[in-house]
Amino acid sequence: MSIVTSEDTERSLWLVAQSNVAVKNIAEKLADVQLDFTLIVSKDFHYDWHEHLYGHVVDNVIRSDELVDDIVAMEKRILHSRVVLCTLAMLSNPRISPIVRLRPLQTLMVDEASQIEIGDYVPVLNKYSKSLEKMVFIGDDKQHRMPLQLGTFIGKHVYDGKLKTVHRVTKSCLRFVDVLDGAEAPKGHSWINDPEAKEVIEEARQCHERGRSYRVLTPYDAQRCLLETRLKAANIPWENKVFNVDSFQGNEDDYIIVSLVRTEKIGFLSDVRRVNVMLTRCRKGMSICTKRQFVEGPASSTLVGLLAEELGDEVWV
Repeated sequence: MSIVTSEDTERSLWLVAQSNVAVKNIAEKLADVQLDFTLIVSKDFHYDWHEHLYGHVVDNVIRSDELVDDIVAMEKRILHSRVVLCTLAMLSNPRISPIVRLRPLQTLMVDEASQIEIGDYVPVLNKYSKSLEKMVFIGDDKQHRMPLQLGTFIGKHVYDGKLKTVHRVTKSCLRFVDVLDGAEAPKGHSWINDPEAKEVIEEARQCHERGRSYRVLTPYDAQRCLLETRLKAANIPWENKVFNVDSFQGNEDDYIIVSLVRTEKIGFLSDVRRVNVMLTRCRKGMSICTKRQFVEGPASSTLVGLLAEELGDEVWV
């Protein structure tokens, strides 16, 4: 962090990641070491249903709708901070221009760079070609989060064997919950699966009663809302428990419960990168609630289908 401690007040550092959650995690670590920074967050992500995630760094947050084309006003907001955090996509947002004028994008540090497609860098490189002097990519060819069973599978099927797993949990850590009567149903522009939601709540109840730290992930926001409502009705802690997969990138927990929702079309499961995020959030174990007939049928060639096939009958309950 020589840029931050440098006496040259014109130097700036931009820290980015692909997801808002990953950026938020960086912000919390900087706050822990009392490093001054400015965190720019999408209004939709912050305001709609993630505002509670930013309590620890609220004084450093600027929502995208608060960005105004007024240098004086923006200078007052960022004060002496020379470190700016945001998602890679935010760098392409025209509203960020006043911050860029105050803190030129000279050094760009990218966290979890392997999660970002090469093409996603092109707009940023094009837009900031005159000011950008250095890019730093942060990653690791060894993963320490996932248990051996899961990490080995992901390394083989997603990273062509280049990602190695180092983890103390070496025994079986995965299971598939077969929801026999599971059925996808449209809900607005999203999808829900009511029978599957019931199984997820039971899994959550067991985790809660055993004192396990856990989170629930689902690809569909309508299902996320349904699961939060059901947790609350069941008197199980629900705040900061259920997440849309995309919003959870960069985050993790000991145990993850997944609600796939779909039973006919593969939908979300066709996107290997996003499915990879979904499957790689646990530190100790994961339960995937879905319909076996779907996983072994329409979804058999997806990452989830391959995982179930590789693990065999014994992982189904």
